[in-house]
Amino acid sequence: MRRVSALGPLSILVLAFWASTLSASTIAYAVGTCRPGLRSFRTISAALAAVPTANVVEVCPGTYRDQLQITHPITLEGVSNGTSARAIIAPPVAGLAPNAMDDFGEALAAQLWVNNASGPVNINNLTLDGSGNKVSQGRTFVVGIFYQNSSGTMNRVATRNQSGNGFGVGIWAEGGSSNPSATIENSSVHDYDDSGIQVETNSLTPELTAVIKGTDVTTSKPNSSTGIDIGGGTAVIVTDNLVVNPGFDGISTVPLSTGSISANTVANGLFAGIVAESDGVSVTSNKIFASARGIIFFASVPAIQSNTITNSKIGIDFACNADPNVHSNIIMDAGTALNLVPSAITTSNTYFNVGTIRTGGCS
Repeated sequence: MRRVSALGPLSILVLAFWASTLSASTIAYAVGTCRPGLRSFRTISAALAAVPTANVVEVCPGTYRDQLQITHPITLEGVSNGTSARAIIAPPVAGLAPNAMDDFGEALAAQLWVNNASGPVNINNLTLDGSGNKVSQGRTFVVGIFYQNSSGTMNRVATRNQSGNGFGVGIWAEGGSSNPSATIENSSVHDYDDSGIQVETNSLTPELTAVIKGTDVTTSKPNSSTGIDIGGGTAVIVTDNLVVNPGFDGISTVPLSTGSISANTVANGLFAGIVAESDGVSVTSNKIFASARGIIFFASVPAIQSNTITNSKIGIDFACNADPNVHSNIIMDAGTALNLVPSAITTSNTYFNVGTIRTGGCS
């Protein structure tokens, strides 16, 4: 006891020095008046542009009509006050203007654009509402949050109503030469009219590491494309998400992507729960309900295993691809369990209440 007590003053001095160093290096601003101890601004854009540059901006509950660009490391977070814990970023009264372009030459009107930031940008507890975006018909994407060649975490954010012209995306992360890492977690993405979450890079090798986990994705917009869209040039971990009524596909991959899709729940994909077009992304331990196809693949996938597929017209559609890595799945209540399977393929799965276990027809 004496030895612990003797070290106490030294420990206190060390902790005090650390706390003072942290305090001195943290510049925090508030948007709104709910943090009287902080320098306050009426708009988020004013707080981001202030000198000295903040590394924390706390946004009080309310609606802020702003179109934002971030280029420096920062934590931008909504805070609670009184009876509300919702800070909403909405389009300006005049609507959103095209303000970014992706690496494929597509025009974007992004509500919050993280543009080649010089360090991590973290977005917490904010709602991005695209209602009233006024982006006309045409191929300009309406995007809630767009990370371009930038690292950071989006935690407990909500994106909604990125829609109106058929090209609405809730959250979009794109890699680049800095090989950024982006995490989307514990969030809510809904009522987009193209894709809920999109990750991509215009590269033959991964230039973006993306983690998408614990997030709910759904839309009420007809003709939407994909809940979670994994483009080329990405290394991904997609896990523990709930994707319901996503549009045509729940989760999809394209060639030149790597990683895993595991432990997700997907329901009501109009075309398929999971579409696998990459030979570098495994599909394991997912639960897929009431989709036209549980899983369809167009490449030799590292693994399609331990998935549970229920109430689908087709459980797993081989589409005549001779992939030997499909086994140990449970398929229940399906018209056809395995569709268009090459005759040379042997696969062992478990079937319950299935009309036809296997069809061929591949030349």
